[in-house]
Amino acid sequence: MSAAIAVIGAGLAGLTLAHRLAGHAAVSVFEKGDSVGGRLSTLWSDGFQFDHGAQYFTIRGGAFRKFLEPALAQGVVAPWDPVIVTLEVGKKEVTESRDEVIYVARPGMDGLCAHLAEGLAVTPGVDIVSLEKDGGGWRLVDVLGREYGVFDWVISTAPAPQSLALLPDDFVHRRALQRARMRGCFTLMLGFAAPLPITWQGAFAKNSPIGWMALDSHKPGHNGAVSLLVQSAGDWADAHGDDAPEAVEAELLRALEHLTGIDSAAATHRKLHHWRQAGTAEPAGADYVLDADAHLAACGDWCIKGRVEAAFQSADALAARLITAISA
Repeated sequence: MSAAIAVIGAGLAGLTLAHRLAGHAAVSVFEKGDSVGGRLSTLWSDGFQFDHGAQYFTIRGGAFRKFLEPALAQGVVAPWDPVIVTLEVGKKEVTESRDEVIYVARPGMDGLCAHLAEGLAVTPGVDIVSLEKDGGGWRLVDVLGREYGVFDWVISTAPAPQSLALLPDDFVHRRALQRARMRGCFTLMLGFAAPLPITWQGAFAKNSPIGWMALDSHKPGHNGAVSLLVQSAGDWADAHGDDAPEAVEAELLRALEHLTGIDSAAATHRKLHHWRQAGTAEPAGADYVLDADAHLAACGDWCIKGRVEAAFQSADALAARLITAISA
């Protein structure tokens, strides 16, 4: 009988695991959100479309490219060719040169995970909050007290703080989870009725509460309604994480006007989202963490670096180790 494996989280890491383990184990993926994607997320609101998590990604490794070949062939993943600049108040706009292709998913960034989830056993809307030992396996308990299982292995692909809260106190790699330090981010989504007076589609900001801006409506697959996404700098988000949303939004709008001259009052749509764990300030320092005796593990971009490809690399390495373990 094949091993029963529970994967917590249906972002890129969780879905990579499910793909790699298919044929070797019975894999069940549990996602607390209403849909797959994690930080590869897209929001449709009032006719506007925003990639309000990860903005784009690169493909640097051969294994990642091979994994994405079907999505590339089907147009689910496509190159994006924006003009990217660096902005700083009082200084001249600087156009950034790029020596590698950047990619996005279609019709939005969550399109990649939706593609990967096809044919997999994914259960959305289930927030797993604890694990209970049951004989030689594990029973999962969600926030409503409902139980799932029993599973031979449990793998968390949630951000490090969430994985730390989920895994039992005697998990042997708790220090690695504690070592990983994640960074927050505020995402302000602005919709406009008319084109914006800008010459760029992506912009980094210096010495500002803003870290990055993108004209999301320029991305391939987007619906064309003028959508500007404004993401805070990570250190600014951490410093202001407990501020009132109205104050955060006002500060980001002021910074936007100072950097670009865009009249924020012209925005017909405004929505703020707070990611408490968006980036990786300090990684765990290992490709993944695994307690082979307890049949527990965790992986994600926070193990290596805050990049989309790092989530794949972490899950891919863990999957190879698990296949060896369950085949022994």
